[in-house]
Amino acid sequence: MTDDIASRLGAVLGACFNRGTVSEEVIAEAEAKLGLLFPPSYRIFLSHFGASFGDGIEVYGLDPSLKPGEMPQWSDVVESTLLLRPDSLPKNSIEISHDGAEFGYFLRCSKTDPGFEGPVIEWGPAHDGGKVVFASFLESVEARFCS
Repeated sequence: MTDDIASRLGAVLGACFNRGTVSEEVIAEAEAKLGLLFPPSYRIFLSHFGASFGDGIEVYGLDPSLKPGEMPQWSDVVESTLLLRPDSLPKNSIEISHDGAEFGYFLRCSKTDPGFEGPVIEWGPAHDGGKVVFASFLESVEARFCS
């Protein structure tokens, strides 16, 4: 499963501007800070790509090489999620993208199940309580970058 997900992500994100690999230790630290377990497909994304930007779409991630005071090239999933807590995002979710205008995209995570593949929720003024727009992170990336 891991190889299939990595291959599918690579086919879509390979030509994008990617941060690069992120260690398991850094991913686990991010999960601990948020009190959530990332879905397997998002963990694979982080471990292979770190964060991505392409076709005008940014996928938030982690950049462990960023030094204090440096201007980041990508949005940090931990920082962006913590800025919106406790009331401005769907429960048990992380911010993974934004359309630059009205809508944020949030990935539902689990507090206890490391195999949980949560849906992607579009959150904005037109959606009271959010709207599930993709069944998983992988589906979201494939749909948004390949459409």
